[in-house]
Amino acid sequence: MTKHKDIQNPEDYTDKDYQKWEYLLLDPDTNKAELDDIVMTLAHLPTERAQELLKKFEGSDRAGEVSWLEPAMEENEMWLLNPDTDQKVRDMKAMKLSAKKQKIIVELMGKCDVYQYRIDLMKIEIDALNQMEKDETDEKFLKQIGYKKSALHDMIIWEQNHLEEAKDDIVMEEKISKKLEESVKTEEYKKLDFTTNDGWHFDGEEW
Repeated sequence: MTKHKDIQNPEDYTDKDYQKWEYLLLDPDTNKAELDDIVMTLAHLPTERAQELLKKFEGSDRAGEVSWLEPAMEENEMWLLNPDTDQKVRDMKAMKLSAKKQKIIVELMGKCDVYQYRIDLMKIEIDALNQMEKDETDEKFLKQIGYKKSALHDMIIWEQNHLEEAKDDIVMEEKISKKLEESVKTEEYKKLDFTTNDGWHFDGEEW
């Protein structure tokens, strides 16, 4: 591996630099040392253009010559996501919160399925009790059937209330999540799925 480099300032590079790198990365005559140097530079250059070049090089015939290409791409993404301004800090936290809301929504949807399943079972049981009621002649047993049906009706109402509450919570969480994402101004954060990638870890944030 070539000598490690510090984080690069995007303002130090022009479009011509990117064009030159792209040409050299794909040129079969470029020597390995130069490939290593370019990849190392791009890994520490926090721009989408640098990320695009690394991805393009990854699909080339010469990618295998840089054995540490994958870690380089991961480092580039880390620096690209680095919240180095107040706006980026705020935006990443907003995206993290939106992702958290999405996970809550999935959990609530699961709860809705459970509530609905319980309701369906109790309705089926009531149907069975209704059939028993038609055939039963024992007054004592008929009363027991009536008590059972009454209890099931109460339980259905209880489960339905929880179901409606969960549905209302889903609507609320979806609206909050949408507004959070709409408030984000950092474009590279909008493209990242924070439900699978936590991005930068903040002090005080749970792992």
